[in-house]
Amino acid sequence: MKILKKIVLGASVGINIGLLFAVSFSYAYQLPNLVASGPTFTNHFHRPLTALVCSIVLWALMGILFSLSDTIFQNDHLSITRRTVEHFSVTYVGFTILAILAGWFPLSLPWLAFYTLIYLIIWLISMAQAKKLVRELNENFKSTR
Repeated sequence: MKILKKIVLGASVGINIGLLFAVSFSYAYQLPNLVASGPTFTNHFHRPLTALVCSIVLWALMGILFSLSDTIFQNDHLSITRRTVEHFSVTYVGFTILAILAGWFPLSLPWLAFYTLIYLIIWLISMAQAKKLVRELNENFKSTR
């Protein structure tokens, strides 16, 4: 039941974030109507409504991916390094595929290199924050003993 709850919550968050992006970009490009994604994506469909429905499914899958990927960290049998690498791999590969399918990223080497660099920077910042938190918790634990 816990997994089903994560799936529903992840799908809901993913759809909401995707919709916010779609509305924001539609306004930013001063379009008269809401578009689900860029022309490279929407031109694959005969009707805008079909493009929107496909986008909603992809947004839901993105949310589910990120919602379920944190279960990797619940496996205490693996080292934290192994869990981090697995989480990074699953989210990077999964999100990259979904983002390309959604028309968010072009399938080109320069763009993938740029995206990978940004993803690694975000990951490094997250790791630094986690290390800082662990250090602070350890210091607080030592001072209360």
